[in-house]
Formats: sequence, structure tokens, C-alpha cells
Amino acid sequence: MDPMHNKKLPPKAPGNFQAVVVEELLAFWSFLQSNWVYILPGVLLLAVMLYVVRPLPPRTLTIATGQEHSTADVVGHRYRDFFRKHGVDLKLVPTKGAEENTGLLAEGKVDAVFSQGGINLPDEARHFLSLGSVVYQPLWLFHYQADNVDPDLNRFLAGKKASINIHGSSTRAMVESLLKAQGVDLTSTNLLTMGTHDSVQAFKDHKIDALFLVGAMASQNVQEVSHYPGVQMYNFTLASAYAKRFQYLDPVTLPAGTINLHPVVPKQDVQMIATTLDILITDKMHPALQLLFMEATTDLERKRVTYFSPGKFPTYMDARIPESDVAQRYFKEGSPFLWGYAPFWVASLFDEVWFYLLAIGAIVIPLIGFLPSYRKTHAVLSIESCYDALRVIENELVVLRRQALPVPSIMLARIEQLNDKVRELWVPTGNRNAYYDLRAAIHIVRDDILAELKEERDQLL
Repeated sequence: MDPMHNKKLPPKAPGNFQAVVVEELLAFWSFLQSNWVYILPGVLLLAVMLYVVRPLPPRTLTIATGQEHSTADVVGHRYRDFFRKHGVDLKLVPTKGAEENTGLLAEGKVDAVFSQGGINLPDEARHFLSLGSVVYQPLWLFHYQADNVDPDLNRFLAGKKASINIHGSSTRAMVESLLKAQGVDLTSTNLLTMGTHDSVQAFKDHKIDALFLVGAMASQNVQEVSHYPGVQMYNFTLASAYAKRFQYLDPVTLPAGTINLHPVVPKQDVQMIATTLDILITDKMHPALQLLFMEATTDLERKRVTYFSPGKFPTYMDARIPESDVAQRYFKEGSPFLWGYAPFWVASLFDEVWFYLLAIGAIVIPLIGFLPSYRKTHAVLSIESCYDALRVIENELVVLRRQALPVPSIMLARIEQLNDKVRELWVPTGNRNAYYDLRAAIHIVRDDILAELKEERDQLL
């Protein structure tokens, strides 16, 4: 005996797979034809929802940065590289600084700007939204005095030529606030108005005695000046007092040896004060692009070397500007569910509509479960409706026979019309017997009508 004889063979795949697929497509089409009145509002609702959340973001946008080699300039280039990986062209617009940036945003000349906590904001700032803070920007006061550095900033600057940058720059805005608080005469001829590049060069050439800079460690200007021989960094011993007076400032510490380990620079911890570099937008920016900014900030924080606040950014700090809804959700929940698995705009769209999708799913899923039984019920009702129409024709034929009246030719047209309707009717496999019984019944009544009409023609002849 064949040893394979008693083995159970796996069931064969159905040979009519194609027919099943065609049947399901026909069923779906029939369902749409019968229920388009109910389906159309749902489609329109979905279209409106997609329009509201704007699923397709623009592929180009602009951001105002700052002066060359500034923190905003350095960070802006890193953002541009990140955006480019996701198919978005981020154009950098160099400016004098944060105050000019906010003016450009208010005028609608750029899509986003790098700003700074504490700067003066235009009246149009009520339309601004914040995507949070990106990085700390400490205030650096570089000088050459190695010994006997007066902790009183007013006395320290006495007799020294110091660059406080140009009007409209973030450095100048911050420095003027501090100097004014300490009673420094801002009209002094020793306080020079010079751009960052010119200030750095003048300081290196010993044409000025002190240099104010606002910038992160990554700033090329900070790196260049801090490594210059003989340069000292002012120790803001009143950093905590400054921070209490100015809400947008935080005290930070530059650890000894941060700049260089041989020789050690600085030789001891330096107390500093820092503001933040913030990203501001208007409420017109696409949510997907806002999400891209948030992810770019997280990526920047993950890769950069920091000495002040590891893992702190992105965060929301400048309460003068309302937080974007996208940023608020990002700070609470992190990256969207689909981030990294789908295009950024798809991830953003899902993040926007997932709640509505759940609500729709709660309705649609039960309907899907009901669909097979509905299709069967629909087929039965369609067959019954045709039977009713056939019964009307048959009853009329019986009445004509009893009254010995001629059968009008219109009855043949009616039965042919009904036959055509039934021929186009779709029914599921389980209702085929009833379908063909109906077809047979129609042919019987049709034959009766033809027989009556023939008999009437024969009598006339």
C-alpha cells in the first residue's frame, strides 16, 4: 500500500480565485450604486477635513538668520541640511540680527526667523507663534585684562573701548539692557557701534579693549575669539541677579578647560548669563513644516556638543510669544507615530487627524462587518422586488383571459423590460438559485404572453 495513501493532503486553493475577486468588485460597485446618497456626504466630509489640515506642504520656505558666522547663521545651515534630506528647500536670509528678523516676519517677507528672548517685538507680534527655543546663547565679554577684574561691570568698562555691535543685533539689544540696569552711560564714546566681523578683527588687532558677543559655543565668532592668545572671559559674578531682574536670562557656567585643556582655558569656572535662540513663525505656516522644524531641533540637540544644558532643547521658554499647537503637542508627546516610516507630511497629517480617524473607524468597522449580510439582504430584496413586478404582469394577464379581452402588445414590452433588468442584477453566490428561479419564472410568463398574442393573430387571419 502506498504510504502516502493515508496521509492527509492539504486543501487545494480554489480554482475560481479570479471569479471571486470579480464578484467582490461587482458587489462593491453595486453597493456604491445603491448607497451613493449616504456615501457622498462622508466623502465630502473627508475632503473638507483634508483641506482644513492641508496635507500637502510647500517645498520651499525662507528663514531669517543673522550676521555671518553667528549662532543663528551656523544653526540655520544645519537646519537647511536637515530640511534638504526631507525634500524641502530652506532658504537662509542673512540679517543684522534678531530685531531685523522679527520685522521681516511681521512684514511677511520670510516664513520663519531666529529670534532671541528679551528683544523688542513689533506690534504685529500678536500674530507670531513660537516653535520653542533651540539653544542657549551666552553673553560673552572678551577682554585682555588678566588680573584685578572688577566684578562691577560699570567700573570694569571705565576707560575701555568696547564694541556692543550694531543697532538691530541681538548682542546690542541684550547688552544695552544690562548696561542700562547698571547705570552705564550708553552715549559714551567708548561704546562702539561695529558689526560682528569688524568687531572681531578690531579686537584681535588690539584696536578695542573689550568685545561683547551673544552666541553659542558653536558660533564661529565665539570659537575664533576664545582661542585667540591672551584673551580672557569676563566672569559675571552677578549672573543670578541679572537672571532675576530679566526673566529671559538664565545663569549658566562655562566649566574650566572648556575652550582648551593645554593650556587650560579658562583656568577656572566662568559665570555667564544666557538668553535663548528661538524660532518664530506666523500662524500661516503649514503644520508639517512646523513638525520638520521641531524634528530638526531635536536632531541638532542630539548631535551637538553642549556645555550648558545637555538634553534641554527644544523647549518653550519665551512666554511673550504663544506656543504653536504643533510645538505644544510635540513637547508633550514627542515625534509622531509614523515619523521615520513615512514622509514627514504624512506623519504630520496622521498626527493631526488620528483622533478623527479613530472616530470614523468606530463607525466604519461595524459597517464593514455588516456589509456581507447587507449585500445578501439587498440581493434578496432586489429579487423579491422583481417577483412583485412579475406578479403584477401575471395577474393582469389572468384578468384579461377571464374577461376574454385581447392582450395588448405593451405587456410584451413590459416583460422584456423586466427581463433586461433582472439580467443586469448582481446577486452573491448564495442567492444564485433564487436568481435563476426568477429568470425561469419570467420566461414562463413571457411565453404565455407570446402564446396569447399568436393566438390573437391566428384568429384575425
